[in-house]
Amino acid sequence: MKLLSPVGNHESLRAAVYNGADEVYLGVNEFNARNNIDSFTIESLSEAVDFCHIHGVKVSLAINILFTKEELPSALNVVITAYNIGVDYFIVQDLALAYLIKTRLPKANIHASTQMAVHNLEGVNAILPHGFSRVVLARETPLDEIKRIKENVDIEIEYFVHGALCVCFSGNCYLSSYLQDASGNRGKCKQLCRLPYTLNKDGKTLKSGYLLSAKDFDMTSRLADLKNAGVDVLKIEGRARRPFYVATTTCEYRRALDGLTPDKTNLELAFNRGFTDGYFSGNGKIISTQNNHTGINIGKITKVIEKKTYNEVYFTSSREINKKSSFKTYHNGQERAVVTAFDLNKVSKTEYYLTTTAKITKGEDIHLIVDYALEKQTEERTKKVNIPISVYLKEWEKIRAEFKINDKTHAVEGDVLEPSKSAPITREEITENLKKSDLFDLSPSVYIEGNLFLAKSRLNDFRRNLLTYIKEQMVSPYKHSEPLSTKNDIENVFNKINAKNSAPLTDFIIIEEFDDISKISEKNIIYSPEFYEMEDVSRAKEIAEKKGKKLYLDLPNFALSEDVEKLKNIVKKLEVPFVANNYYALGFKGEKIIGAGLNIYNEYTAKLFDAPFITAEMKSESKIDFAYMTLRLCPYKNHLNIDCKKCPHQKGYYLKMQSGEKLQIKRKKLTTCTFYLTK
Repeated sequence: MKLLSPVGNHESLRAAVYNGADEVYLGVNEFNARNNIDSFTIESLSEAVDFCHIHGVKVSLAINILFTKEELPSALNVVITAYNIGVDYFIVQDLALAYLIKTRLPKANIHASTQMAVHNLEGVNAILPHGFSRVVLARETPLDEIKRIKENVDIEIEYFVHGALCVCFSGNCYLSSYLQDASGNRGKCKQLCRLPYTLNKDGKTLKSGYLLSAKDFDMTSRLADLKNAGVDVLKIEGRARRPFYVATTTCEYRRALDGLTPDKTNLELAFNRGFTDGYFSGNGKIISTQNNHTGINIGKITKVIEKKTYNEVYFTSSREINKKSSFKTYHNGQERAVVTAFDLNKVSKTEYYLTTTAKITKGEDIHLIVDYALEKQTEERTKKVNIPISVYLKEWEKIRAEFKINDKTHAVEGDVLEPSKSAPITREEITENLKKSDLFDLSPSVYIEGNLFLAKSRLNDFRRNLLTYIKEQMVSPYKHSEPLSTKNDIENVFNKINAKNSAPLTDFIIIEEFDDISKISEKNIIYSPEFYEMEDVSRAKEIAEKKGKKLYLDLPNFALSEDVEKLKNIVKKLEVPFVANNYYALGFKGEKIIGAGLNIYNEYTAKLFDAPFITAEMKSESKIDFAYMTLRLCPYKNHLNIDCKKCPHQKGYYLKMQSGEKLQIKRKKLTTCTFYLTK
């Protein structure tokens, strides 16, 4: 399995490469799902890509947001420019961009973003015709489904193994979009899930806290399972994280892949809100009590001496502590203070005191969140590329270096060497000079015949020319020279697609129950039930037809393999038109509507589907309010400690934000339950 690390800037890039990444992924400008961080520009990308290729590391460009029609020309030209620079892979969500890349750059490798919410074999089969060579599966994909995909489809599988775990089903979170006009599918998520909420039933508060703040992924104990299931690439989340996080997670997963035991404490120090293996143990307890980094518990506050301008805080520690380290204190699991120990004193082997103006009380737990010494040690790790060379010096001949790159012999020559009149150049001088490189360890073997003169300036020139040549030979195979596209080029591409049905669905209503349709004036009814039973759907279709209405069955956006078969059977047997909210449903036979869950954002993408569509975010007369969130976790297990046998679900449960906004809890029940937060 290959290890893929997140990169948000040049410091993180070096951290990933020096600590064992096989691949890195990054974004540029505003066209990526992390455009709220200082990332790379298209101008600075070339240096980053060259650095990776010199170290044998592949580069993925995440250009995985939804695009407007007007943005697609610029997005495509970003891809073409990156392809010419040497970017190896492109992570894409919008099908229109994927289509343009395959049309314009047929040799480019496109990876299906996790934002596409592909989570089963049927979904993978649906995206294959669009030219994807790798699929980044949704985090909710169970282990047996990964295995089923690998056994039936020739496609690389990438799977998240560490880092932040989105509480919402990938690509189907609209909370930030609807409440703050900041779409997660456009790279602008405000992370409203990390805010406090209360769980209520009919106005009564049952629990309060960070009720949507998920723990972090840690799959170090499940790597053998992932390998056996057929995962090809292990993906670490965290392009917005610090270089220390990137270095540490990359290093520990590299150790695990190399058969060594990863240091869990280091992973906890890098970042954690508590760890989980996600949905591999079912849709169970993944919610944290915290919304931010908790570090590691090292001891307790034993004494606080209050003074006029500061407090002396004494605490125990289970590990050696260094100045400039940072801490958090907790009381009954609730965060109280954050302190950086600029003034730290050791009292005994296990006791320290620091001075601070923060309000801290005796008995609080103290957590280490930044180990300054460990971070400095981690920052100092470097790795040079070893290239053995042979250097030949002979009277009245040019100094010459010979070496191999990719099993091909190369040579670089310098100035003609003259006899020395006083101080001949030595083997040690040449060796020391040629080792002056941040990128390469040239490991020279130097052969000198006679006493020869070579000016230090000329030797420096020779070294610089040699290093420039080596770098060029290592990066040039990745470069291309494709011309940029114009808006007319793109319009011509899509004009060739003969799509007759790619228009918004109008005159429709979505209903969840079918007791009375006498007051429905709309022509089309989208039936979105809690339970998908053949008899109920058949009855709904019959009633609608008697009233002169057309009924569509709203298919859920998440379905396990057993669910897919059940839904497919209902659609086939009843010949009922349906709304496809995920890629798995595109393979169903019959009349279909492209649902909001498939995230159509521009008319070009709609044209590729060639079917009427409904959208959740695109400005269109078919725009609807899709569920704020789709949850594969059970809120009752997580917050009320109630298992499936005593499931209390009914109308009346809701989550409430501090702003007063209420999110109703709804459910769709198939093999397992999927919960939805709605208006």
